[in-house]
Amino acid sequence: MARIGFILGRPYWGRGYAGECADALTAVAFDHLDLEVVAIDHAEGNERSKRTIESFVDEVGGSYDGLLRNWLAIDGDVADHHRYTIGKEEYRRATES
Repeated sequence: MARIGFILGRPYWGRGYAGECADALTAVAFDHLDLEVVAIDHAEGNERSKRTIESFVDEVGGSYDGLLRNWLAIDGDVADHHRYTIGKEEYRRATES
């Protein structure tokens, strides 16, 4: 399994880069690394990331898996994260056309 994560500086927000990055990294995971599942998550309360991830996951046939409590420390604070996954076959079906 691969886990996608990236942080964009404020000047790059709202330009579609996060979706493009997620799409490119997912393609590499399935097409070149031959992985079966890609996971992507966002911190609780990060609504911009939530919208971007939900849109991407819907496009590529993935699903919401649930809340991971106390999952990741960011700037010294432990945060809950929402996890989504995309399977290789789901991705292939959604992107064939």
